[in-house]
Amino acid sequence: MLGAVLGLAFGAAQLYLLLLGTGVLGRRGLRIGPLVAQFICPLAGLLLCALVRRAQLLPCAVAMSAVLIVGAVVCFVRSRARDSNRKKD
Repeated sequence: MLGAVLGLAFGAAQLYLLLLGTGVLGRRGLRIGPLVAQFICPLAGLLLCALVRRAQLLPCAVAMSAVLIVGAVVCFVRSRARDSNRKKD
C-alpha cells in the first residue's frame, strides 16, 4: 500500500513538472528546470520506496506509470476539446 501511495505522489509530481516544462517551452521560454527535474522524480520515488519498503517497488512503479498515462490522456483529450471549441467559434 505504501508503494502505491509513493508511486501516486511521485507520478503526479512528475506529470506536473512535465506539463509545466512543456508549457514553458511551448511559449518559447528558456526555463528547462522543470524538464530536468521531472527526470529525477521517478528515480527519487523508487529510491525512497526501496529504502522504506523494498517489497513494494513493483506497485510503486506501476502507480507512477498509471498516473503518467492517465494524466497524459486526460490532458490530450482536454486539449482537443478546447481546440474544437475554438474552431466552432
